[in-house]
Amino acid sequence: MNRPDICNLITKVYVKDSEGYETETEESTQVFCNWTEGVSQNEYYLSHKEGFEASASVEIVSFDYDKQKIVDFKGTRYNVIRAFQRRPDYVTLILEEVVK
Repeated sequence: MNRPDICNLITKVYVKDSEGYETETEESTQVFCNWTEGVSQNEYYLSHKEGFEASASVEIVSFDYDKQKIVDFKGTRYNVIRAFQRRPDYVTLILEEVVK
């Protein structure tokens, strides 16, 4: 994988303030990736069966992925539908675009 693109893996973190109230913040990790707009016909069908609409996939180094559920690519947010290891050392994330 030549990893020509960069995306951000986002984790939601809940932090308590001095008064004990929890506030939601985000931690972002920038990683190199191989971005693909769209997904295979089979992947689209499988995600649609589960109530999702897969719109993109991204391949990243397994070491960089820590079960984050949000990916930001060029200012567009995506939810991770599923993650799987297609080949050694790399994980593929199937994504659904977040509609605002």
